[in-house]
Amino acid sequence: MKAVFVNKFGLESPMRLQEADIPRPKSEQILIKLGASGVNPSDVATRSGKSHHSPHMKIPYIPGLEASGEIVELGDEVKEFRVGQRVFGRSLGGSYSEFVCLDGKVASVLPDSYSFEEGAGITLPLRTAWNALVIKAKVTPGETVLVQGGAGGVGMATIQLAREMGCRVFATVSSSKKASFCSELGATETINYREENFIEKCSELTKGMGVDVIVETAANENFHLDLKAIKVNGRIVLMGAGLGKNPRADFLVSDMMEKDARVFGITGVNLAKKMPFIIPKFSTLLEKGSIKFHVDKVFPLENANDAHELMLNGNFLGKLVLVP
Repeated sequence: MKAVFVNKFGLESPMRLQEADIPRPKSEQILIKLGASGVNPSDVATRSGKSHHSPHMKIPYIPGLEASGEIVELGDEVKEFRVGQRVFGRSLGGSYSEFVCLDGKVASVLPDSYSFEEGAGITLPLRTAWNALVIKAKVTPGETVLVQGGAGGVGMATIQLAREMGCRVFATVSSSKKASFCSELGATETINYREENFIEKCSELTKGMGVDVIVETAANENFHLDLKAIKVNGRIVLMGAGLGKNPRADFLVSDMMEKDARVFGITGVNLAKKMPFIIPKFSTLLEKGSIKFHVDKVFPLENANDAHELMLNGNFLGKLVLVP
C-alpha cells in the first residue's frame, strides 16, 4: 500500500509517500480501506519534534490519528461490526495510508448522511470538545464559554457542543470570514483578536464579570491573557500549545491566585478508557444533526506536505483531510 512517512523530525524535512505493508488487525481492531484521514494540529506538532508526543514516536513513522473508511477485516474479538460497513474512529497511528487499523472499542458506524471526508474529521475534534466541556469544565446551561481559535476543527466542534449544552458562546477569530463561519456554527459573539482586545471585549460582554470557561488552543501565546479574561472561580482548559512552537507559557502566579482559577490540561491519550462510554453520545448528536463538520479542503495523500503547510498558516475553516 501507499503511505506517507515522517523520516526525520522537523517541519523543514518533507514527508514522503512510500510503499508499506498493509497492517493486520489485532484481536480488538478493525482494518479499514481508507476513505479519508483527518489532518490535525497534533500531527504537525509531533512531526516538528517539539511536541510532548514526539519522544514516543519511532522514526520513520506514518502520521495520522483519525480516519473513516470501509471495513475489510475484523480482529478475532470484534463482534459489533461486519465487513463492508462504513465507519469512523481514532486510528492507532498511521491514518495517512491506504489501509489503517482502528480500535474496535471506539469506532462508530458512519451515518449515511456523512461522507468519508466529513467522517474523517469527527473523532478528534468532538472528543476533545467533549473532554473540555463535559468532563473537565463541567459547563452548565447559561454559562459563558470562550473558544480561542473558533474556526479550526476543534473550535468548530466546541462551539457547537457548547451551544447544544445551552451556553453563551464567544469565539476568537482572525478575519471577518472566520467570524461569519463561527456565527453560523452558533457562536453568540465573535472577537477578531487582530482588531479588538479580547480581554476588554469579554469584560464588556459579561458586564465586567469575565467568562466562566475558556477553551484554549494556543496556550503558549494566550494563557497569561486568559487568566485576565476569566471570572473569579473561572475554568481554563488547555488543549493546545501552538503548532511547532516552544510549548512554554509565561504567566503570573498571582493572576491565577486572584481569580481562584481552575486550570485543566487535556490529552486524548488519557481519555482512551472513557471513549467506549462517550461514543454512543457522539452517535446521538450526529444522528440528530446537532453538530456539523465542515471540510475546507481535501488533499490526496501525496500532497500531505501541502496540508501541513495550510494547517500552519491557518487560512482555512473547519477541517483538512487526506484521501487515497
